[in-house]
Amino acid sequence: MPVPDRIRSNILNLAVDTHRYEAGLSQDVTDLLMELGQDLIKDLLGAGLDTPRTDWQRARLEALLKEAKTKIDESYGLISDTHQGELEGLIQVSGIGLTSAINDALGADVMVPPKWTASQLKAIASDTLIEGAPSSVWWNRQSTDLIQAFSDQMRQGMLRGETVTQLRNRIMGQNIRGVDAVGKVDLRKVPFLDRGPIWKARRNAEALVRTSVISVANAAHEDAYEANADILEGVSWCATLDPRTCASCAGLDGQEWKMEENHPSPSLHWGCRCVLLPVTKSWEQLAREAHGNSTLAKELDKMPAGNRASMGKAVSADLTYTDWFDQQAPERQLEILGPNRLKLYQDGQIGFSDMISQSGNSITLDQLRAKVAAR
Repeated sequence: MPVPDRIRSNILNLAVDTHRYEAGLSQDVTDLLMELGQDLIKDLLGAGLDTPRTDWQRARLEALLKEAKTKIDESYGLISDTHQGELEGLIQVSGIGLTSAINDALGADVMVPPKWTASQLKAIASDTLIEGAPSSVWWNRQSTDLIQAFSDQMRQGMLRGETVTQLRNRIMGQNIRGVDAVGKVDLRKVPFLDRGPIWKARRNAEALVRTSVISVANAAHEDAYEANADILEGVSWCATLDPRTCASCAGLDGQEWKMEENHPSPSLHWGCRCVLLPVTKSWEQLAREAHGNSTLAKELDKMPAGNRASMGKAVSADLTYTDWFDQQAPERQLEILGPNRLKLYQDGQIGFSDMISQSGNSITLDQLRAKVAAR
């Protein structure tokens, strides 16, 4: 396999593990929202809103909504802070993982990871934009949306004279299962179509975590490319080519830009799974430019002859994500999908695009860090 294809394969491996980390972080955030939903239901059950005194009910409802606003704001503040800390750790892991992936493909330690200060890590994690706004702004918007949706549902229910049980169902969704006698709810048992405010908050949070993780990982990759601009000719867009790939990302797949050129950066949209690949300089260029750099020259001399010959060439055209997966060793396929989904895939019962979610196969940041260090 030529160097460019090995680079892509290694970076896709890193991307898969990053998706698995994102799935774990999404679950952590979902758990916090589950706790919030249970707290709101507990407050609702103890508010006495089923008493017939209308004026008292209205006053108690407004007090309940005020208390709910405080709890929702506090929960989203905790979620935002947790998210920020996780992203700062992810940046370092992504930078090291990327340079290791490329060096492995080159056969020599030519690239070096960027060195970020604590303030730089914080800035990258907090300032990376998702459709024009940083993740902290999106968390604030989601908090405001949930407060408004919760208030609207409670007021509508009161106007209709609904019971406490009916009001509770408005929070979590209609016809919910998994509710015990005191109103404790397992959101994972809420039917997909029962879209109460907490259900919607959970879906929105998962989308934000997924997109922010990929955006920040790609921001770390671009910093790594800038730090190693002396050995790179430019960058190339790599889309996850499957039936879920959007037209804009598919249209960019394979396009290249010089290091000094402006170019689009992933994520282009919510749920974008694209990455930027490095386009290395040719062996002749590197050898010529390394003449005055003894450290780089020594590393280049370690490079296998076959690797040198394919330096600076493009990756193979039309390689889909499924093609890449099928090229992986059986143990790696098992690690990516897990035994149940892999069996279904091998039996032809489902396609790879049906299994993009890594929600059942997540890893923590520490596990991702350990995997990167082991490569």
